[in-house]
Amino acid sequence: MGVLLESSKDVPNVAEKVCGAIYFLAQGYEDAESMSCVLTPFLPNAIASLLSAADRADTTHFRLRASAYEALNEIVRVSNIPETAGIISQLLQEIMRRLNLTFDIQILSSGDKEKQSDLQALLCGVLQVIIQKLSSSDAKLIIAQAADQLMHLFLRVFACHSSTVHEEAMLAIGALAYATGPDFVKYMPNFFTYLEAGLQNYEEYQVCSISVGVVGDICRALEDKVLPYCDRIMTVLLKDLSNSMLNRSVKPPIFSCFGDIALAIGENFEKYLPYAMPMLQGAAGLLGTLDQSDDDMVDYGNQLRRGIFEAYSGILQGIKGPKAQLMIPYGTHLLQFTEAVFRDRSRDEIVTKAAVAVLGDLADTLGPSSKDLFGSNLFHIEFLRECLDSDDEVGETAAWAQGMINQAMES
Repeated sequence: MGVLLESSKDVPNVAEKVCGAIYFLAQGYEDAESMSCVLTPFLPNAIASLLSAADRADTTHFRLRASAYEALNEIVRVSNIPETAGIISQLLQEIMRRLNLTFDIQILSSGDKEKQSDLQALLCGVLQVIIQKLSSSDAKLIIAQAADQLMHLFLRVFACHSSTVHEEAMLAIGALAYATGPDFVKYMPNFFTYLEAGLQNYEEYQVCSISVGVVGDICRALEDKVLPYCDRIMTVLLKDLSNSMLNRSVKPPIFSCFGDIALAIGENFEKYLPYAMPMLQGAAGLLGTLDQSDDDMVDYGNQLRRGIFEAYSGILQGIKGPKAQLMIPYGTHLLQFTEAVFRDRSRDEIVTKAAVAVLGDLADTLGPSSKDLFGSNLFHIEFLRECLDSDDEVGETAAWAQGMINQAMES
């Protein structure tokens, strides 16, 4: 490590390769079982050297700076909390300071603007990794104390209007929502304008896709506190699904997002059923028209199936309780769709697990009211028997689903 850190001061093209070597060295410790990470003694010097490499005046090409920050991200990812929490906390302050300085960069040309955006994107990426690292441990308090300052910086970044930096800032905000939980609600009034714009950005579909993912993060963080924003979120998501210009890859996550919203707001999702359910049924019908000889289309078909099942599972779990009967009219279609997926051998394991889970959710939510549905759609017996032979998560999910169906049939 000493040799590598010394070599990071070499000419840019050598320093860039050195940063790559540090990245892969750190990656090797990702699954290290020992409590005291071997890298810990080197952490302060490694961070200092990588920050110096990123700062070098001779970084005329962008790659050294990017390599330095990517290596820094990997070192943070594998670092051992709590013993490195103090060092990572200092790094958090330094990266926030650097991000704040980017707003003072003089913009005289489109090249200057691009440099500013690229640097902001890299720094937001580092902040996302730090937030994720500290929020998954007892060091959560560090993020809670820095949250106001972080959110202020991210909102200023959005004002720069570049799609790359927009993506990175959005991902970092998703991590911050997870870290701060229900307290994130205080940022929603200022943030929602940018979230809504991201959801409507069908031309830069990666921004749209990431924004959909952040809605899921926010739903999990805020639960029913997200309710005041749901009308506008659902309106935009439904428009996105109807938009033929939107890249198809964004549509499966939108369906999953319906499930996240329903889980967050529970029976309040009732008002969206007349709009969401026909979309799910339409997408299920579309699956039959996909070209099975095209590997990309088979892959997309699996993504779409997973999104549809996750939507149904979330809606069923969310609406469980006094209003569960609202789901009875949709039960037959759901079981017919699940059977079609069961018969299709191109389904992958993730889809299989999601399909099995939805059978359990249907029985769990409708209880005795699902007796006739399962009684007239007996494919589930064969499907669950096949899945129970798996000794992985599919098998566990199948055992749970079988128990739920048995309970419903016997009650």
